[in-house]
Amino acid sequence: MLQKAIPRYLRVYASLKTQIEAGDIRVGDFLPAEPELQKLFNVSRTTVRKAVELLAQEGFVSIRQGKGTAVLDFKATQRLQYVTSFSETLRDKGFTVCSRDITVDVVVPPGNIAEALRVSPEEQVVRIQRVTIANDKPIALMTNYLLPEMVPDIGKRIQGMSSLYAFLEAEYNLTIEGAVDFISATSASDVEAEKLRIPTNSPLLVVRRVSHARGRPIEVALLLVVAEKYEYCVYTKDRPPRTHTV
Repeated sequence: MLQKAIPRYLRVYASLKTQIEAGDIRVGDFLPAEPELQKLFNVSRTTVRKAVELLAQEGFVSIRQGKGTAVLDFKATQRLQYVTSFSETLRDKGFTVCSRDITVDVVVPPGNIAEALRVSPEEQVVRIQRVTIANDKPIALMTNYLLPEMVPDIGKRIQGMSSLYAFLEAEYNLTIEGAVDFISATSASDVEAEKLRIPTNSPLLVVRRVSHARGRPIEVALLLVVAEKYEYCVYTKDRPPRTHTV
């Protein structure tokens, strides 16, 4: 059976997206003007506009009337020397952020979560699950485990929450004082891919964070983040002391 031809606008979109992701077209640069793109790809103005509009929908460019199409910083960068929530980082990058499908329940957590929170293996904790949306696109699946005594009646108060840390500060006077992040990678399962609207086996960042407040761990967060939309930045300084010369 013959495969269906890929629409021209998708080819233009894919080519421009690849150049942006590779840094061939840099953040802050403008895309070539429409006539130049028409000539470059040998396509119509309508095809070029559809391709650019798709790039804009996915946060790669901003169409500025009368000025051109500017390439955006399409990856949200979280600087690890600061304790910021995932949502706060996205907003700082100019994304419009909200949560979808928020559920709150009380569960016996997995063993590693109980150990991180320093609770007994059979002790229940609060679990919050949700999908994080950035610029109308799913970008992460988030699960938070919290000590119940720190967040009484949270299920009745959480609707409309946009950032968990800001919510904890406003509703419970609870400020996250420090956190440890463990970062790895995986590929999206069928269920995860469906929720995130990405192909199965797409790369995901896995972030497990243990947050501290009031002198003890009070939250464990598990994030599955669409890898192409997010990155971590670590600031380091100085070389470690040497005990011998090689």
